Amino acid sequence: MFMADDRQAHWLNPQTALNYARAAVQVGLWASERILINQTFPNKSLKILELGCGGGRVGLGLAKEGYCNLTVTDFSPVMVDIAQGVFTEAGMAQSVTIEIANACRLTYPDRSWDGVVFAFNGLMCLRGRADRSEALDEIYRVLKPGGKFLFTANDREKGEHTDLWKKEPILENSQLGDRWHETDSTPVFMHSSTESETRQELLDAGFRIIQSPLRSEVALESSSVKKFAGETRFYIAERQ
Repeated sequence: MFMADDRQAHWLNPQTALNYARAAVQVGLWASERILINQTFPNKSLKILELGCGGGRVGLGLAKEGYCNLTVTDFSPVMVDIAQGVFTEAGMAQSVTIEIANACRLTYPDRSWDGVVFAFNGLMCLRGRADRSEALDEIYRVLKPGGKFLFTANDREKGEHTDLWKKEPILENSQLGDRWHETDSTPVFMHSSTESETRQELLDAGFRIIQSPLRSEVALESSSVKKFAGETRFYIAERQ
């Protein structure tokens, strides 16, 4: 199968998993993530679900911050294995549940989580608008009333490549913002949205939007974070 026909292959690639494991150790939580996570979930005994954990970068950061009721998940068994190794190496494997979960088809009961985190553009790596809609519906379903959802999305109007996006052709059977990106392992699909577009998708799923700041508006990041990821926008929403 040609790589661009398989939007899951990147996350099943062992080299991709190793890259994310290195990020868990070498990059850790961004300053902006730490600030907004602590603001959004001030009670560290809340029941928190992380989707798209990758190599465990954010989950490990949450555990180190003292969150004690944390479940860290990814749809990729390769990523889950790597994340388990990262937590074990850090001596924190007993402080968290790590398991496989597909954001579009969650198996958790309705109204079972106080918070959901989907970091580093994970929602935007799903297979287009239809899959994002399915995931948002599922996240809304499993959140308790008043539960919070925190995630990031690359913003094509405010990021480093704004001018390039104005010239980007729209892929067949896709929407503006859909793009395959080359990496040092395999190509990865990601949608770069606008703030108004993502806010509308949240509203369509029933969420109340609390805030949607750019990362640079929240904190000054280290050079290692800036090298790891460019400008991005945070979204924090609440189940009503």
